[in-house]
Amino acid sequence: MTTVATSQPLSPFARLAPLWVALGAVGSVILVLFGTMIGALPRPGTTSWWFTLSGINNSLVHIGFYAGVLLVLVGWWGLGAYARQGRLSVAKCWGVLVVWATPLFLGPPLWSRDLYSYVAQGDLAHAGMNPYKVAPDALGPGPITSSISTVWLHTTSPYGPLFVMVSKQLSAIGGSLIEQLFIYRGVELIGIALIMVCLPPLARRLGSDPGVALWLAVLSPLALWSYVASGHNDTLMIGLMIAGLAVAKSGRREIGIALCAMGAAIKLPAAGAIVFLIAEAFVKGQKKDRVGVVAKGALITLVVLVGITMLSGLGWAWLSPAALKIPTEIRVLSTPLVSLGNFIGAILHNIGLPITVHTMISIVRLLGSIATALAVLYLLWQVRSYEIVRLIGVALLVVVLGSPTVWPWYFMWAVAVLAATSAQRSKALAALAALAMLVVGAGGTPILNGWMVWITGPLMVVAIAYFASGQRWKRVIGEPQRVA
Repeated sequence: MTTVATSQPLSPFARLAPLWVALGAVGSVILVLFGTMIGALPRPGTTSWWFTLSGINNSLVHIGFYAGVLLVLVGWWGLGAYARQGRLSVAKCWGVLVVWATPLFLGPPLWSRDLYSYVAQGDLAHAGMNPYKVAPDALGPGPITSSISTVWLHTTSPYGPLFVMVSKQLSAIGGSLIEQLFIYRGVELIGIALIMVCLPPLARRLGSDPGVALWLAVLSPLALWSYVASGHNDTLMIGLMIAGLAVAKSGRREIGIALCAMGAAIKLPAAGAIVFLIAEAFVKGQKKDRVGVVAKGALITLVVLVGITMLSGLGWAWLSPAALKIPTEIRVLSTPLVSLGNFIGAILHNIGLPITVHTMISIVRLLGSIATALAVLYLLWQVRSYEIVRLIGVALLVVVLGSPTVWPWYFMWAVAVLAATSAQRSKALAALAALAMLVVGAGGTPILNGWMVWITGPLMVVAIAYFASGQRWKRVIGEPQRVA
């Protein structure tokens, strides 16, 4: 196992660690203050957060908000210099987390309106309706339905039964809409705690620095804004998945699979970790035991998912084709395949070919889905030769990039896992953790649209050409190592 030397003298940049922490804290406070005017606030406009700024010019509000963003980015990047010298202990990470996350927890939702959807689905379940069959608009007019993004107002739940069950119990607590948002955020803190506790031992086991791992997976702008400011339920899924991987790598594979299955009952991507864990067990097992190992892993997964589904009383609609299709119904330019399809379609339209942009996006999505499936199968084939956790992280990254709809917080699935591996030193991974959220506005509206396709489209073409040439894509999965 490799270790990071901590006896080397601190670089001048790293010596300023207290300053970087302070900058991040000030940035978070500024985000929250200006977010009370342009964040994902409750609707109608007469409903405000429990504290708010007012009487400031709209342009100045946006300038102030993004000044806060810049301070958070600078503070986090500066702290990275300290972390990369092996000086950021787990205890220090807890301290930084409290300082940076507390303002975000107390402030209004930022970057997304999904928290309102969670409250609505919990209210549906509490009222005896099935969120997999009834959309939030069934609740009728009110602050909750007014606050949900239009695209989700008439859409049934895309989440697993464990999260819907939790939402039902949270709605039973009641309270005002703002109080409910705090309750839901409080539950997401469980996911953060799981990552904080389970990621360091996983990183150590893989020969990586636990401080750098937490710097990426918990303290990064994308992580804090996804976990706390937006309150996404991905936090719980990631926490359970990281816990499952940590337990599995410690030799208790069956318990690890069960934890990942619980994560899949929040959101399905966690099931990908199960597939790789079972594949690793198959490869490492004796020939005579391989069938039994696979059967045991599949049985544990089945028991957990069936048990949770039956306990929820909501049936199997969450795995129906209609439910799985829900994420494909939104087309935003932050989705690589949508950008590429939109770009190609626009070019074909301009040269007079009779094919619509809508059709080209559908074609590119189909081809992308096929390429994604083949890439994941290739990664599975490499289980014998490469580190399993890194393969899982890369597979999750491939799935996100090849998804029909991509929101920035989806990237945390991969970032959190890769943070524990040798990929934690990747500048590209750090850039993703720093900047991905900026493709949406403070209120959750996508920023990339319209003419921006002439920027995002060519970027997709360049990126594909870059990774396809010289087999650069092979470097992403790391150095081969024979798995005994």
